[in-house]
Amino acid sequence: MDDGTGPSELLAAWAALATVSSGDRLFRSRRLAKPDGIELSVALRETDGAPCLIARPRGLSEDLTLFETAGLRLSRAADPGGGLLVLSLEEPSSRDLFAEVCGDVVRTLVRSEKDGESNLLPELFARLAAWRAFLRDQARGLSRQEIIGLIGELLVLEQLLARFPNALSFWKSPDDGLHDFENRGHALEVKTSLGSARRLHVSTLDQLDNSGLASLHVAHIRLVEQVDGLTLAELAERIEAQFATDRGRRLFANALLRRGLEPGTVRDHRIAVSFSGSEHYIVGTSFPCLSRSRVPAGIADANYQIEVHALAGFIADGNDVMNRLGGRPDG
Repeated sequence: MDDGTGPSELLAAWAALATVSSGDRLFRSRRLAKPDGIELSVALRETDGAPCLIARPRGLSEDLTLFETAGLRLSRAADPGGGLLVLSLEEPSSRDLFAEVCGDVVRTLVRSEKDGESNLLPELFARLAAWRAFLRDQARGLSRQEIIGLIGELLVLEQLLARFPNALSFWKSPDDGLHDFENRGHALEVKTSLGSARRLHVSTLDQLDNSGLASLHVAHIRLVEQVDGLTLAELAERIEAQFATDRGRRLFANALLRRGLEPGTVRDHRIAVSFSGSEHYIVGTSFPCLSRSRVPAGIADANYQIEVHALAGFIADGNDVMNRLGGRPDG
C-alpha cells in the first residue's frame, strides 16, 4: 500500500487476511510498503479475528500511554521477532472508525518521513496520543457551539503566532488545560460569541480563578455568521501556513485532533463567520466571577454567566495582554 492508504483499502486488506489459513502465531499479518523507517503491518488477531495495526519499533518506551476507548485498544505484545505495539479493534461496530484512525496514522508517518524525519517512533506516539484524546472526549464530533468556540481560540492563536513563533506551546486547551492559553504564569481565557451576546458563559469554578497566576485575562471574541465568511477549515489552513517547518505543522495537526477536530471532517463544518471585534478584560479581585474561595464549603462546582455590561471597568489593552502571554510585558 502507498501513502494514499485509506479506510477502504485497509478494510479490503483485513478482508483478504481473513481468507488466509490461521497459524500458530499471535497474528496473521501483511507488512505495509510505507513508511520505510518503521515496520507497520495490517493484521488479524488469531484468537478472535480482530483487525489490528501493528508497529514493530526497534525499542518501545515505557512511558507510552496505553488505552482502550471507543472500541479501540492500544497495547503491547511480543512475538519471536521482538516487541510489538498493537492498535486493535475490540468493538466490531466501530470498524469504520478504526479504519479511519489506522489510515490516518499510516499517512501521518509517511508524511513525516517525506518531511525528513528519521525517527518515526515519537511521531507515532504523538499521533496515537492525539487520537486517544479525541476518542475519549469527542468521538461524536464537535457541536455547533464547540465549533464557534474553537474558531475563537484559533483566531487568538493566529494573533499570537504572528508575534511569537513558539505560541503553539501556549495553547493549553487541546491538553485539557485549566485555561485556554498559558505561558510563564500568564493565562488567557477565550469566550466566543456568534451575533450579539450580552453574557459570557463560565463552565467551572476554576476557570476564572487567578490564584497563583501572574495575570489572568478574558478575551471576548465576537463573530457574525456570513455566507461568504471564514470557515473552520479555512482558518485552520491559514494558521497551518504560518508554521515555518513541517514539524510545526504536524504539531499543530496533533493539537487540532486533541482539541476534538477529526481529520477529514474539517471541511464539513460549514459555519462561515467574520470577525466583528474583541474585548479583553483583566480578572482582578473585584472581577464578577465565582471561585472556590468565594463560594460556601460543600459546593463542588458551578456553571454560570456574566453580564458583559458589568465588565466595562475591567477593560484591558489587547496588545498588552498578548505581550504578557508571550513573555514581553513591556513590549
